[in-house]
Amino acid sequence: MRYLFLIAILLGASLADARSSNETRVTSIINALRSSGARCNGSGGVRLGTLRYNATLARAARQHAIHMGSKRFVSHYYQGIGPRTRVARAGYRYSRMSEIIFLGNGGASRAVNWWKNSRIHCWAMTNSNYTEVGAAYFNGAWVVVMAKPR
Repeated sequence: MRYLFLIAILLGASLADARSSNETRVTSIINALRSSGARCNGSGGVRLGTLRYNATLARAARQHAIHMGSKRFVSHYYQGIGPRTRVARAGYRYSRMSEIIFLGNGGASRAVNWWKNSRIHCWAMTNSNYTEVGAAYFNGAWVVVMAKPR
């Protein structure tokens, strides 16, 4: 029984590390895009500062990634609750915020490339108003929340 408990702890730590690695990876790619001065459909081109990690935004993103990944759907809304409500309920007070989502295989690079080729998603990633970020990955579902605190 003691060994089973130890295996469960190690497996849980391994899954948490993988999730953290995915979140770090997608945030790093977005920050590289921002600092390179990426252009999005004719806009952008200005080098921006990196987004700082915020655990509260990550918690809101994780909640939605789990819903999307486990139910296999793509929407900013789940049971009538949208991103602004999720972020507020998580305890984050924002003046501006955006959520970008992706469901599919191919890792963080594929998600960011898809967002980069979508005018509204690319605009969100390169918006100079945003200073903080939280990201989550679960079962193929990517959720990134970018915001400016109040």
